[in-house]
Amino acid sequence: MTTHIEIDGRSFPLGDDQDLVAVMAQIEAAAADPPAFVTLVGDREAISVLIRPTTSVVISKVLAGHAEAEQPPWGVPWDDWEM
Repeated sequence: MTTHIEIDGRSFPLGDDQDLVAVMAQIEAAAADPPAFVTLVGDREAISVLIRPTTSVVISKVLAGHAEAEQPPWGVPWDDWEM
């Protein structure tokens, strides 16, 4: 099982050795206080993300071998706006 943390639409895989509950607590604390960086460590990279109250965060767990169904791209149907 792989844990992904999506921040403002960008997904980051979380390393198996990272404590998800601790990471969630860091994100919650950073969102409640003045903006703060939270470091996420994956299997091949580490990143620091600036978290603020308006940051969108989604956490998901994906089973090994699970393939996501094709989704239509999210976007605005510009054809309807006659631009």
